[in-house]
Amino acid sequence: MTTPDGTIRSAEDWRSALEIRDTRAANPLMDVFATLWRHSSDDHPLTPDDIIDLLEADNRQNSFYKAPSKETVVNQLQYLEYTRILGREVRRADDGETSADEESDDSRWYMAPVLSPSEVRLLEDSLMLSRIDPEELQGVISGLYQLAGGSAPSTDLPDISIDGYEHINGEFLATIEKITEAMNNQLAVDFFYCDYDEQGRLVKRLDRRTGKPRRYVFDPYNMVYKKGGYYLLGHFHNCPVPQNTDQNENHTNLFCFAVNRIRDLRITSTRIAVPADTWDENGLPRKLTGAPRFDAVAFARQRPHMTMGTLVDVVMSIGPSVLTNVYEWFDNPKVERVDGPFDPDDDHEGVQAFHYRVSVRSPKLGIIWWALQYALADVRVESPQSVRDELLRAGLQLARRYGDE
Repeated sequence: MTTPDGTIRSAEDWRSALEIRDTRAANPLMDVFATLWRHSSDDHPLTPDDIIDLLEADNRQNSFYKAPSKETVVNQLQYLEYTRILGREVRRADDGETSADEESDDSRWYMAPVLSPSEVRLLEDSLMLSRIDPEELQGVISGLYQLAGGSAPSTDLPDISIDGYEHINGEFLATIEKITEAMNNQLAVDFFYCDYDEQGRLVKRLDRRTGKPRRYVFDPYNMVYKKGGYYLLGHFHNCPVPQNTDQNENHTNLFCFAVNRIRDLRITSTRIAVPADTWDENGLPRKLTGAPRFDAVAFARQRPHMTMGTLVDVVMSIGPSVLTNVYEWFDNPKVERVDGPFDPDDDHEGVQAFHYRVSVRSPKLGIIWWALQYALADVRVESPQSVRDELLRAGLQLARRYGDE
């Protein structure tokens, strides 16, 4: 028995107290909600009887648990149909057997997922390419499955065994969280930046003057993915805004850092010195150029490789086999079909009697890298001449490097 002040005197009193506690703590609404989250989907709706069976199965280790009645489950389902908890929508499955105005205790119900199975698969596969600690990666994927609820593609997390993971930066997700907080509060960050050594380990980049690890102070603007890499775009905090548009052709006033190579990032108490809208689409002072304002996503999409530099107009001739590569690498190419083979001197039988003239915008270094990447295909840069000169220089260097001694 228990004393007036509630003191437990025996094992029977303890059991009774637990039963009372569990009865008082029972919440049919949350029980039904949680069951729909874990077990239902649009192609696997649940009847009230199904929900009761699942609740009993999920709580079989709790000998004091008592599942709600069918009437209670139906009432909670009808309540959830018009009330969103945590933004989740509960729907009645329309099987054509029950009219919209007809109530049925055997209607089937499901919780609409935050993410569809295809969206979860897309995000999961993209994450698999990121250099994230395997345990953290599995935690992220598990979270995606939770958002998808019963419609998740699988409850079995992938076995990640990639040799390169021994060289990853374990601070990756924490770094992203801090950068996001800094951007939301318009604060500068400082950090060390790393390069790989001969053992594949990340080592801090040194200051050339002092020989000690260099700490960068940076105004963060945004983070973007580009060809499997995740980059932080921004401006060096201590660099003033230039009063002209003169610059190194391979660099703008903006810089990018691979997030997985950032170490020991700290959020400073200093407001960013130069807001992102100071710059135009090239990273030049917008008040001097009048060009569209900087947008991190557009900035990344307009670059075949993540190189800094002002966009230049490029004209190329390409063979038909290269057309797909052009559309995969450039955001908005202008393509014109031209009669005649790619190589005017090529009159062999079977040669396609047409090619394409393509106009794109790209930083100079980016288009050079791209053209070298497809040097063995039918690609010929027609302009600007400065790009042609650099490709010629690269070709001569390759000829010296790989030619006969």
